[in-house]
Amino acid sequence: MARVTAVRSCYLLDPARPSLPRLLGRARAAGLDTVVAKLGSVTPTLLDQVRHHGLRLYGSFACFRGPQGPQAVDQDGNAWQPMEWYTGVRPNDPAWNARLATELDAALRALPPDAPLDGLLLDFLRWPLHWELELRPGARPRSSSYDPATLRQFTERTGLRPPGPGAEAARWIAERHAPQWTAFRTAAVTGAARLLADTARRARPGTAVGAFLVPAADEAERRALVGQDARQLADVLDLLMPMTYHAIAHRDTGWPARLTRTLASDAAPATVVPVVQTTADAAAVLPRTPGPAPDWGPAIDDSAFAALLDTTLDAGSGGICLFPAEGLDPDRWTLLGDRLARHRPPHHPLEGPRRAR
Repeated sequence: MARVTAVRSCYLLDPARPSLPRLLGRARAAGLDTVVAKLGSVTPTLLDQVRHHGLRLYGSFACFRGPQGPQAVDQDGNAWQPMEWYTGVRPNDPAWNARLATELDAALRALPPDAPLDGLLLDFLRWPLHWELELRPGARPRSSSYDPATLRQFTERTGLRPPGPGAEAARWIAERHAPQWTAFRTAAVTGAARLLADTARRARPGTAVGAFLVPAADEAERRALVGQDARQLADVLDLLMPMTYHAIAHRDTGWPARLTRTLASDAAPATVVPVVQTTADAAAVLPRTPGPAPDWGPAIDDSAFAALLDTTLDAGSGGICLFPAEGLDPDRWTLLGDRLARHRPPHHPLEGPRRAR
């Protein structure tokens, strides 16, 4: 496994936009060392541009999302319903997981050997949950999956035989065997993480591998809701990145730091880097698609953004990821640079940023 310490990065929603060179220059000038983009958008041109600005590049790979994958059944016995842009799929289907591994291997091996990817981040590595809406105060998060295939697996692993499928099985499990159910679902996510991390390291030896985590209140809630166990994942992955989008989640600016500290105590030896929100104006930064823009919560003014940086940079490893990079205007790039200079990480990033050519 790669040794990763502090990572100071930003997530690119649209690496193909003409203004990318200016954005990369601002990222480097502000003190960032890494940019993140979807693995499917990583091209030799993008790699060359990132290297030219003295930055490293991580690719994100979507695992359990989409209308074509193995569908889940919720606790009310209903087929899993899309929410906004999100449709989750089950992480326990062997055929789907094998397909993911094949796709990941092909994508990594297709990159030029002399232009290595520095890291891989597994996205949607969880049981279905549109946490951005379902974890807001007062919301009722759904649970899954009470479909026949999953219940058969549960019986094979535990010897327990729930009634059902559907709502009857969900009630029986919740009332009698919740710990066994959580352990079963957690094992599925950890197993998928191990499969994909091993695939990445075979295809690209030395690549750091991490994952985005749901920002649950604590480890017990994260395990129960989506099957992500920080301790187990830390044995498989190098980097854990909680998606602490405070405005989306309707929380205060100190919330990301509190979650990061709690997670860091659970996740050793993996490095914890919080992902923080730069804007609530989704329509301004997302590529245009039919329908309304997703709800990213109340607006984030400059004072709130400054407070967010001050508290979060003192948590975890001292690293941070800004989501999305396109949400930073020139004033906020300047503000970011000032805060990064004040809050120096305790360690340097893995190997340090590559020199500009």
